[in-house]
Amino acid sequence: MNKTNIIATALVGLLTAPGMIQADDSKPQAGDILQDINMFNPEDGDPAYKVRAHEKYGTQWGVDVAYGYWGTHRATAGTHGNNNLILLHGQLNQRLLQDEQNGGTWLRIEVSGSWGLDPSTVRSNGGGTYAEGFGASTSVHPDIMGAHNLYLPEVALMHYFAGRRACMIAGMVNLTNYFDAVGIANDTFSSFVNSGFVNSTILPLYDSNLGAVLQVELNPKNYVMAAVSRSGISMGYNPFGDGSDGYCVVGEYGHIACDGKLVLRLNPFFTMADEETEQGDVHRRNAGLVGSAEYSPTDCATFYLRTGFGAKQELGGAAEFSIGTNLHLIPAREDDFLGISWGVFKAQTPYESEDGEQGHSRENVLEVMYSLQLTDYFKLVPHFQYIHNPAYRACRDANVFGVQGVFSF
Repeated sequence: MNKTNIIATALVGLLTAPGMIQADDSKPQAGDILQDINMFNPEDGDPAYKVRAHEKYGTQWGVDVAYGYWGTHRATAGTHGNNNLILLHGQLNQRLLQDEQNGGTWLRIEVSGSWGLDPSTVRSNGGGTYAEGFGASTSVHPDIMGAHNLYLPEVALMHYFAGRRACMIAGMVNLTNYFDAVGIANDTFSSFVNSGFVNSTILPLYDSNLGAVLQVELNPKNYVMAAVSRSGISMGYNPFGDGSDGYCVVGEYGHIACDGKLVLRLNPFFTMADEETEQGDVHRRNAGLVGSAEYSPTDCATFYLRTGFGAKQELGGAAEFSIGTNLHLIPAREDDFLGISWGVFKAQTPYESEDGEQGHSRENVLEVMYSLQLTDYFKLVPHFQYIHNPAYRACRDANVFGVQGVFSF
């Protein structure tokens, strides 16, 4: 799903904050982990953090606007190989009630959208992809939001309590903002673009639906989260409106080790949905487990691993495995990095088209990208993707070349 690089930076704080605190010979503060997940906390040298002047008003905000070009060699039949788009993502934390001891009550608002700049950029109805990505089971850019140019993934209240060591978020929630928050594989505006590397393809992380998230920091090295969310409302529609009956329950246990250099996460889940068939309503269910690890052995390299499976395989994918790294190759340019990621994604059943074409049950994706920070406010992010068995089809492999120019405010 969609993220700003501000959100990703805050999530990377899980890796860096404990080590920084120990280096200052001071004890970790209660609620540091939850602050790193929910708030826009600055990191040294982060050019995306632009909200310090507004902090005295209890206001945190960030906006990313990007131009993106994607060209596909061997595009799926019936789709166009070149697309030009404008992408937008913004997020606001506004304090409503101040409470120094507990952390206060906040309003969270998130906005996301995309617009095609030429007639060839055709959106697929309800597919969440644009024309060139129609053949990929995981969209080549998940910020392309189907038929909706602009929508609100999240409008929710966030309330801290128990001395900042617990937090409740409720309203129209975006679960991708809290769960499976791998710092280097969680942000399409400054890291990997293919949605298979942004969030787990197994976890049911819905946005634009009514739900609630409970977070508890057990101690400076461990935390737990749990969420329940409706799943029957499509993005961009009224969360109180009629939709298919469905809900999901997602959990997370996180452990910080090796002086903050290693973060381990486990995510159990359960999801249910009613599906109309020719034989009548069918209850579809799935349950499973996703795990991830993120490790920074040095300041110049961070590695991640994500794996998961769906036990019942009735909703979502059957299994996934991905691994990747961010490498800072030029010490004098600490904000630049090379990203490499590879993943394999297994479908519930092998693909079969309406005319009987037999396909595959696995799709492989390789992505190579480079983030070139030109100014504090602007970066260029070229990328290449190789997709084997796109959308599990028995067709030629797809090669995707692209570049984004990202303005961050």
